[in-house]
Amino acid sequence: MSSGAFALFVDQQAGGGPNQPIDRIVPLPHLGGHNGIEFDRRRLTLSYDNPQPTALSSLTVTGRFLGVAGSQINVTINVGECQVLDVPRDACAAAFHVDQPPAGNVRGPLSALVEYSD
Repeated sequence: MSSGAFALFVDQQAGGGPNQPIDRIVPLPHLGGHNGIEFDRRRLTLSYDNPQPTALSSLTVTGRFLGVAGSQINVTINVGECQVLDVPRDACAAAFHVDQPPAGNVRGPLSALVEYSD
């Protein structure tokens, strides 16, 4: 049985200054037989935490799954929670957007964990 996982820190683009909006794409392993690489199951988990007293108590992540028409992502993650997203079978990546926090607030860290197995 083959399996694996990788995690990405979902941070803002370089040069935008603190607390700018975030736009990131997280790649997903293909399901089925693509060039001899086969996986049957995938899971995508988003995690958010609040290490600073002025950080937001929840974070809304929007976006879509690439490769699947009409697949939208719209989740709110509370501090200290992990949110598992249902990954459509044909999705090749997940595109995320996080708005700029209101003035006087900071955004805590957001991470994406991708797990896959056959």
